[in-house]
Parts: sequence; structure tokens; C-alpha cells
Amino acid sequence: MPDQPLLRRRAVVTGAAGLAATVLAAGCDSGDDITPPAANGAASTSPSPMASASSSEPAASADETLVDEVLAQLGGAIGVLAGARRTPALRAAVTPVLKAHRAHVAALEAEPDATATAAGGLRVVRQSERALQAFLADAAGRAESGALARLLASMSASTAQHLTSLEAVPA
Repeated sequence: MPDQPLLRRRAVVTGAAGLAATVLAAGCDSGDDITPPAANGAASTSPSPMASASSSEPAASADETLVDEVLAQLGGAIGVLAGARRTPALRAAVTPVLKAHRAHVAALEAEPDATATAAGGLRVVRQSERALQAFLADAAGRAESGALARLLASMSASTAQHLTSLEAVPA
């Protein structure tokens, strides 16, 4: 029996990790390019039952509807933050969160659409951020596209991190 092992531990661990990453990457196709087959196995060419006969635009997909819901939630949170930002004592704490949410809207390729609400206290901001974080986590689970699910999960994580910093602000 030779004194040296046939494979070194580092080679085995690296090879196993590489193989696992390859398998996971290959198995995690978002499926965006797959059209569901019709009942007889052929691709469906008939219009969606949700599309109106007089409409030349296709019906919104589930992900498009979800993005609209996310934008509405982000708009509400931005409004709360913009209102709270009027309070000098809260300005430093809420500005980074406000910038993050505006970046989230930009990532969804939209424009921020929020009207500042009446200046609310830290309690209102925290409640708004908790609700937004929970909504984003749920939305990530409902997204059909893998890319959208990852983006929404990232937004949820960002909001959770900002919420942690808001929890540390003295009331």
C-alpha cells in the first residue's frame, strides 16, 4: 500500500463542491423559455382565455402582476420613509432605507411612485418595513421566474437588514 493517498482531501472536497454546483446550476433553469403544452401535447396557438378579444395587448403574466404589487408596496414604504425623513431626529436613520427602496424600484425597471405620507414616528416606519419585508419574502415564493424570485428574495433580505438597523435606533 502506498504511503500517499490516491486523492488528497482538498481535491475531493473541491471536486465534490464543483460537481454539486454544476448539478444545481443545471437543474435550476428558470423555465422562462418553456411554453406549456396543450392537452394533446402540441404547443397551444390559441389566445389565452384571460386575453380579451378586443385587446391587442397580451394579458399580463403572473410575474408582471406580481411586480405591479411589489411596486405598490414599495411605493407605500417609500411614502412612509419620505414622511419620516421630515423629522430631523429620524433623517439619518431612514435615509439609507429610502435609498435602498428607490434602488429596488429601479431594479424592477420602474420609477418611484410614492407620495410622502404625514410624518410618522419610528414605530410607523418599523411597522411599514416589517410588512414590506414579509410581503417581499412571500412574493419571492410566488414568483414564477427564477430571476424574479432571486431579486425579490434579495430585496427582502435588504429590508430585513435595514429593519435591524432601525430596531437599534432609540425611540
